[in-house]
Amino acid sequence: MSMHMGMAMFPLFVTKTLGGTAGEVGLLVGLCALLEIPVMLALVTWRRLPGVPVLIAAGMGLFVLHFALVVLAGGMAALIAAQVVRAVVLAILAGLGMTYFQTLMPGRFGAATTLYANTSSVGAMLSGVTSGAVAQAFGYRSVFLVCAALTLVAWGVMTLNNRRPARSLPA
Repeated sequence: MSMHMGMAMFPLFVTKTLGGTAGEVGLLVGLCALLEIPVMLALVTWRRLPGVPVLIAAGMGLFVLHFALVVLAGGMAALIAAQVVRAVVLAILAGLGMTYFQTLMPGRFGAATTLYANTSSVGAMLSGVTSGAVAQAFGYRSVFLVCAALTLVAWGVMTLNNRRPARSLPA
């Protein structure tokens, strides 16, 4: 949900709050998209990567950093840094998000994949209403505070879940 909220409000934040241009928004969004694939390839070639749960938790932690950078941004330099962090986050989460759900539900790959897809759809639907209401009531910058808070809670839940021993399926 926070990913969708942030992406929907980012152009408005840059243009309305920071006084940027549509061209700057295009540059920032394009920069993130440009960096995602090289980061994914770097992750694939990196030896001794931590396990999927650790990588997902790290991605969520970096997402909190991304939203914090956006909240604190006063100009292009901070926004460029935020987009570089976002590219790393998306490379991790896009590549491993479904795999993470499948590790939570061993032996139930179809159910895990459906749950992953459905939670993404529900998050996307709720993000529009939520981000619009928050932006209208408190401004565009506050949307990114909400995104950071939601992501921090998700990171906390995942971190706690990663500490629990894995359960095996009943025989």
